[in-house]
Amino acid sequence: MNYDILEAFGQIAKEKNLELEYVLATVEAALISAVKKKYNVEDNVRVEIDRTEGEIKVFLTKKVVENVTNPGQEMTVEDASEFYEDVEIGQILDVPMPFEEFGRNAIATAKQILIQRVREAEREKIYQEYKDRIGELVTGNVQQVDKGNIIINLGRAEAIVPGREQIKKEKFRQGDRIRAVIIDVQDTNRGPQITLSRASTEFLKKLFDLEVPEIAEKIIEIKAIAREAGERSKVAVYSNDDRIDAVGACVGVKGVRVQNIVRELN
Repeated sequence: MNYDILEAFGQIAKEKNLELEYVLATVEAALISAVKKKYNVEDNVRVEIDRTEGEIKVFLTKKVVENVTNPGQEMTVEDASEFYEDVEIGQILDVPMPFEEFGRNAIATAKQILIQRVREAEREKIYQEYKDRIGELVTGNVQQVDKGNIIINLGRAEAIVPGREQIKKEKFRQGDRIRAVIIDVQDTNRGPQITLSRASTEFLKKLFDLEVPEIAEKIIEIKAIAREAGERSKVAVYSNDDRIDAVGACVGVKGVRVQNIVRELN
């Protein structure tokens, strides 16, 4: 192991948006698992990756005995003397093992564990990113339409618009841009499940927030929304400033604001 490999770990960390220390610690844990598997031992393995040079050191903790019955955990005085001076029976020693000895199988095991840990970390980061964003308006691309559900690519995350949360009669195809509001985020074994809605009153409210600055600035308040998605909607608004007409502000000059909302809904 050398600096080039350390640099490769740094590239993995950068690509996956992870801390280098997390990646290195994960590799160490993965290699420990590989060594345990090779030597059929439980807890007497230590792996260190030099954070400067990239050198990997592997140690097996062994007890010095007169007669070895378990080579994975024991060694003779003669063998221990190759690594330490003045060895005595009963001593517990960390014995360095040649990294090359583990071969391709150990490296493959380490790689599999690393990939699994990185995937778990990515899922956790996505969940943490979206769990507090319920009620937020997001935009993505339609990835596919599956059994009436619209699967949306949000960039680093995938979301779903279930049939019940879609506007009646609207049709989307793969690649279409789509806007919706986050209504639920669940942490599952398959990763974060982000549910979006275009049929909810919250979606309509967020569109008004987007198109009418006075609402975002709380000069105008939405008091109530009655909606039949795909059919009709009614919005009750109130102005906190007597100089501003609530309905007029929502409609906009020549109806441009409300027309933008209608186009999104149709």
